[in-house]
Amino acid sequence: MGPMFDVFDAPSQTIAQLQDMHFNYVLIDGSKRAEAERWLYELVDTPDYRNLFDGTEWASIRDVAPLLVRTDRGHALLEQLSLEGKAQEWGYAIASDESLDALADHLRRFVTVRHPLGYNVMLRFADPTVARILLASSGDGGVPEYWSPYTAVKLPDALWDGWHLQIRPDWLPEVGVGRNVESSASFRLGELTLSGLTDTDRRATLVKLVQHLETYFPSRVASNVRQALIKDIRTIMEQALANGYESLQALLHWCTVYGYLGELSLWEAAAPGIYDLFHRWPGTAAEAQAREAAMIAMSSAGAQVQGEPIHG
Repeated sequence: MGPMFDVFDAPSQTIAQLQDMHFNYVLIDGSKRAEAERWLYELVDTPDYRNLFDGTEWASIRDVAPLLVRTDRGHALLEQLSLEGKAQEWGYAIASDESLDALADHLRRFVTVRHPLGYNVMLRFADPTVARILLASSGDGGVPEYWSPYTAVKLPDALWDGWHLQIRPDWLPEVGVGRNVESSASFRLGELTLSGLTDTDRRATLVKLVQHLETYFPSRVASNVRQALIKDIRTIMEQALANGYESLQALLHWCTVYGYLGELSLWEAAAPGIYDLFHRWPGTAAEAQAREAAMIAMSSAGAQVQGEPIHG
């Protein structure tokens, strides 16, 4: 039995494995790529695409809908995905033998799914990390039905500055899109899938913390192996959440402390006041308490940073 799937894991593929593959579709997350349709027309004169909220109850918010775009070799969108899609995670590439309309119909089945408690929720399947959950093995919360029209999928990873390549597993049955499927029935999420989706939110927060460091503490980032840096920041994030610091702003302040002081194990000796603040339950004053710690770290460290790392 292989290791359990973890959304925090680094890609196992090398760039060489991806270079010769052609992906004939790109799925854009319209909630992450502002004015995606207008931007698409700026890239390509006559894009061949479908807005996945068209024809659904969500048509009124079609401006933030996922867009499924057909991409021939050399398509400008494939280049944009490589250039900026990795850092922003606004979509992923798909290889499929299905037509554009058949693939769009398949994806629309997953716009709204049923929560284990019985109510309907929107599924952010155009988010690359959510897609990694859906494409995992069923024992890890994956959804074999989601795989059915794909032969391969290439998903960006901003955390590790890389790409995940997933090839259609041999054990999947050959089921064509729209066959043996009751299209009107909402897909029901399992508990394992739901647990994985919760992890994607924590991972998204970790990406923001690492990007904060890259912006304001480039020398700290450059002096660390990325694996060690991510481990350090994840440790601080998990402990801060357990200590009552739940907002992104509070977590960014603790990330700033790391930028000045380094890993958590050094804080008690280097700055006992900050260490005490970190372990003191903040109640409703989480952001103020974390900001105080960041200010102490800034004034005591005297380190050079890029811009102003403390906001709010």
